[in-house]
Amino acid sequence: MAEFSNEPEINERVTLETAVGASTVVHKATIANITPSEVWVAVGGNAAAFLIEGAAVRVILTRPLAGGITAETSVERIVGGSGRMIALKRPETWVSGSRRGNGRVGLAIPAYLHISEDSVVSARTTNLSVGGFHCVTDLSISVGHQMPVSLMFTPTESFDCLAQVVRLSDDPDDPWHRQLIVAFRFLNLSADDEVRVAEALAALAGETDAGEVPAAWQSARGHGSLAG
Repeated sequence: MAEFSNEPEINERVTLETAVGASTVVHKATIANITPSEVWVAVGGNAAAFLIEGAAVRVILTRPLAGGITAETSVERIVGGSGRMIALKRPETWVSGSRRGNGRVGLAIPAYLHISEDSVVSARTTNLSVGGFHCVTDLSISVGHQMPVSLMFTPTESFDCLAQVVRLSDDPDDPWHRQLIVAFRFLNLSADDEVRVAEALAALAGETDAGEVPAAWQSARGHGSLAG
């Protein structure tokens, strides 16, 4: 659940309304990232023609128990080169007590930590955001260490980038204290890289099981599978 009833979450569906002359054009979108100042939404290709920078937008977030939560905002910018990721100015009514740079979602997907050219350690993420990820590993590592990492968004799609360790903590699910939860921050992502992560968040967070394993991995078999 969100910290506040009127704050959206990644993967929630919203309706965007824009005025074109005397008409109102309606677009369906999915929330893909949330920052202290912006809400990123993934839209269809036809919506991008109407959602230009500066355009006034009404956002309607519909929830079964809360009804429609409506907010007025505007398009801040187009994120990346695909034209399908729109950054809206975060409505003032969508308040939050969090200071995180990017919203996180709980996800358990395979990650590979490239210690050297000849050494790769497998891990499992616990959450993911446009800014970085947390993973569980028994690797001996220190804060500040940088390394190439690979995140498996699907059983066949790898996202490869450079990341830095920013925090270490004990794994509460490991009574033997052999594993750590490692917080990584992505380094030097391009705008298109950020869009790719945001689109993956919107897609992966939609259908997860009790262990936060996305549907794409629940029936996966073979190398890196997280399915039981």
